[in-house]
Amino acid sequence: MASPTTAKSRPGLWGNPDFLKLWAGQSLSLFGSQVTTLALPLVAVVALGATSTEMGVLGALARAPMVLFLFAGVWADRVRRRPTMIWTDVGRGLMIATIPALFLADRLSIAWLYVAVFVVGLLSVFFEVANQAHLPALVGREHVAEGNGKMQISNSVAQAAGPSLAGLLVSYFSAAAIVVIDAVSYFASAICCALIRKPEEKPGGESQRGGVFAAIAEGVRWLWAQPLLRPMMFATAFYMFFVTGVQTLFVIYLVEDLHLSGLWLGVVLAAIGVGMVVGALFSVKILMRVGPGPAAFWSTVVGNTAFLLIPLAGGPLWLAVAMLALSQLLIGLTTPIAQVGMGSLRQVLTPDELQGRVVATFRALSLGLAPVGALLAGLLGSAIGLRPTMWLLAVGALIPIAVIYFSPIPGTRQFPGR
Repeated sequence: MASPTTAKSRPGLWGNPDFLKLWAGQSLSLFGSQVTTLALPLVAVVALGATSTEMGVLGALARAPMVLFLFAGVWADRVRRRPTMIWTDVGRGLMIATIPALFLADRLSIAWLYVAVFVVGLLSVFFEVANQAHLPALVGREHVAEGNGKMQISNSVAQAAGPSLAGLLVSYFSAAAIVVIDAVSYFASAICCALIRKPEEKPGGESQRGGVFAAIAEGVRWLWAQPLLRPMMFATAFYMFFVTGVQTLFVIYLVEDLHLSGLWLGVVLAAIGVGMVVGALFSVKILMRVGPGPAAFWSTVVGNTAFLLIPLAGGPLWLAVAMLALSQLLIGLTTPIAQVGMGSLRQVLTPDELQGRVVATFRALSLGLAPVGALLAGLLGSAIGLRPTMWLLAVGALIPIAVIYFSPIPGTRQFPGR
C-alpha cells in the first residue's frame, strides 16, 4: 500500500489503487442494475401480465426500505463499513438470481417479484449508506468531488449501455433470463470491494454512545441546522415523490400508450445514459468553474422541465421516440451535475463520525416519499389513465426548482469549510 506522501504525488484518484478497485466493482454493479431497470418491468408487464396498480405496488415495495435509512445510518457509524458493502452485494446477487431460476422452473409470480424487489431494496439501503460514508475516509476529503464525479461517469455509461443491451437481448432471450447479468455484477462488486487493502478503523467516540434513537436524533438535529442541506433535502423529497411515479409507470406507458417495442424502449432509456456520460465528464469542471450551488440550481431547472416532454410525446413513431429521447437526454445531462455538487457538499460539510447518520437521515427524509409516489402513480394510472397521470407527475417535478431558488444554494459558489 502506498504511503500518504506517494499517494499525494500521484495524479488524483488514478493513483489510488483501492479507489480504483471500488470504482471497478461499482461500475460492474451499476451496469448490471441498468439491465434490470428495463428487464424487470418487462418481466412484470409482459411475462406476468401486471396491471398499473400491480406496477405501483412493485415500485412502492422496491422503495419502501428507504424508511430504514435512519437505522442503516446508525449501523454505518458503529461498524466497519466495507464488510457491510461486501455482504449486501452478495445478498443482492443471490436474491436477483432467484428471478431467472424461478422463471426457468415456471414458478415465478408477481408475489415473488414483490419479495425480491423489497429484499434487494433493503440490502441496497445498507450498502448505499455504508458506501457514501466510506468514500471520504477512503479517498480523503480533498478528492471527494473527484470520486463522486468518477462514480457518476460509471453510472452514466451504465445507463447508456445497459438498457440498450437489455433491449437487444430481450429480442432474443426472455427478460427474466437476462436479469442474471445483474446477479453476476453484484458478485463481482463484492469481490472488488473485498480486494481493497486500506485498513478501515472501526468507528468510535460519540457514534458508539447512547441508544439507536438517540443516535438518530443527533443526526437529524445536525442536518436540520444546516442552511444548505435542509432545503436540499426538501427539494430531493419533492423530486423523488413525483419522479418515482414517472419511473414506476414509464415502461408500461411506453408499451401500452405509445406501443413501443423492446428495441425502442432500449433506445429511449439509453438516451438518459448518453446525456449522463457527457454531464458526468464535465460535472467537476462545471462545479469548479461556476460553483456547486449555481450548477445544481440550473441543472435542476433544465432537467426537471424536461419531464414535461414525456406526456407531450405522441404522433408518428419517430416523433414520439425523438421527444422521449430528448427528455431523457436532458435529464441525463443535468443529473450528474446536480448530484455531484449536492452530494459533495454534504460529504464535505459532515464530520466523519456523523457521515453514516447524516447520509441516512438525508436519504430517509428526502426519499421517504418515494414509495408513496410510486403507489399513488399506480393507482392514478388505473383511475384516470397513464397520460393524464404523467402530466400531473411532470408538473409536480417543477416544485424542486422553486425550493432551491428560495434557498442559499444558488449563491454557494465554493465548497464551504467545516
